[in-house]
Amino acid sequence: MKRKFWTTSTTIILISAILLFALSMLTISRIEKVYRTNTAESIEHLKRQFLYDSVQNQVKRIDTHRAITNQRYKAELERKLLLLDNAYTTGDGFVGRATSYLSNSANAAWTAVLWEKETGKVILDTHSLVGEGELPIEVVGKRIHEYVTQIFRSYASYTLFLGIPQTVIESEVKAFITEEIYGSAYSENSYIWVNEVVNWDGGDGYAIRRIHPNLRDTVGTLLSTSMTDIKGNTPYKTELEGVKQNGELFFTYYFQKKDSKEISEKLTYAKLYKDYNWIVAMGIHLDDLSAYVNNTNNQSSFILRQITPLFIFLVLGLFVLNSVLLMIIEKRKSKKDNQALQIEANQDTLTGIGNRRYGETVLKDHFYKFKRDQKQVLVAVFDIDFFKHINDTYGHDIGDRTLVQLCRALEHVVCTRDSLFRMGGDEFLVICSDIAGKNLEKIWVNHFSCGIG
Repeated sequence: MKRKFWTTSTTIILISAILLFALSMLTISRIEKVYRTNTAESIEHLKRQFLYDSVQNQVKRIDTHRAITNQRYKAELERKLLLLDNAYTTGDGFVGRATSYLSNSANAAWTAVLWEKETGKVILDTHSLVGEGELPIEVVGKRIHEYVTQIFRSYASYTLFLGIPQTVIESEVKAFITEEIYGSAYSENSYIWVNEVVNWDGGDGYAIRRIHPNLRDTVGTLLSTSMTDIKGNTPYKTELEGVKQNGELFFTYYFQKKDSKEISEKLTYAKLYKDYNWIVAMGIHLDDLSAYVNNTNNQSSFILRQITPLFIFLVLGLFVLNSVLLMIIEKRKSKKDNQALQIEANQDTLTGIGNRRYGETVLKDHFYKFKRDQKQVLVAVFDIDFFKHINDTYGHDIGDRTLVQLCRALEHVVCTRDSLFRMGGDEFLVICSDIAGKNLEKIWVNHFSCGIG
C-alpha cells in the first residue's frame, strides 16, 4: 500500500515536472515570438524617428542658411551704401564713380538703377529693368517684391535703387544645400534627396529631380506620377498626394539601393518645403531593419540555448528533491504511525497506563536483566478493596473514574513512566528497577500500604 502510494506520488510529481517544462518551453517560445515582433516594431519606430529627425533637421538647415545668407547680403548692402555715401561727400564726380563701382563685375549680381529725379533719365541700369519711355520709379516700384534686400537712396538730383534679387539669394542657398546633402553621410546607406514640384496636379513632368546622391546622373530628370516600382506601386503619386494633404508622410515602395543594383522595399519620410516647392525626403531599406531584428533574435536564441539545459537540470533536480523529501516524510510518518500503534497496543484504553500484555513483556525483560546483572527489582501486585461495592453502589461510571484517578495519583510516585500496568479489573502491577534491597520494604510501606492492598 505504501509503495503504491509512493509510486503514485512520484508519478504525479514527474508528470507535473514534464508539464511544467513543456509549459515553460511554450511560454518561452511565445515570449520569443512577442519579443521578435516588439523588437521589429521598436527598431522600425527608431528608424522612423531617425528619418523624421534627419529630414526635419535638413529643413531647419535650409531655413538657417537662408537667414544667414539674407543677413550677409544686408550687411553687404550697408557696406556698399557706406562707400557710395563717402564718394558723394568727398567731392565732384559722384555719378561717374558710382557708375564705375556698381558696374564692376564683383557687383554683377546686384541690381543698380540710377536716374535723374526731374527728367527720369536713366544714368545706370545694370540689369536693364527700365525700357525706353518708362519711368524708372514706376518700373522699380512694380518689381520691388523681387528684392527682399534693397534700398532707395537720394543723392541731390539723383535717385539710386540698389538691391539683390531674391532669386540670387535663393540660388546661392540651393547650391549650398545641394553640396551639403551630397557631402552628408548617414548610416544604413541612407541619404536625403529633393524633388521640386512644378505641377501640383501631377501627371508627366509634374516634378524635377533636383538632388539625388544615389542617382546623380539623373538630376534634372522630369518625373511622372504614373511611374511605378517593380511591385506596381506609384510612389511619386503617393508622395505628391501625401504632401498636398498633410505636408508630410511616411510611405514604402521598392527602389534601388545606394551603390548597388539590388532593389528592395524602402521606408521613406517626405516633407514639403513650400517656399521652394521642394519635397525633401529620406529613406531606409527595410531589409536593413531585418538584419537588426535577426541579430537581436540570434542573441536572444543564444541566451535561450544556454538557459534551457540549466532549466532542465533544475526541473530534474526539483523532481529528485521532491522524491527524496517524499520518501523521508513517508518514513517519518510510517515511524510515527508505528509508534502510535505500538503505544495504542501497549496502553490500557481506560486509564492510559500500560495494559496486561505490555506489563507481562516488561516483567519478562526485567527478569532476564535480573538474572544477567543480579540487580534488585521491585515487583508489586495490588488491587482495590471493595471495588465491586463501589461499582454496585455508585455505578460503573464512578468505578471507572475511581480507576483513572488512582492511576493519576500512582503515576506521581512510581519509578518511571512505564512502571505501572493494569492487569485487569482493579488489579495493577508495579515494576521498579535499580532499587537497593534495604529500600524495598521502606518503599512498599510508604507508597503501597496506605489503604491499598
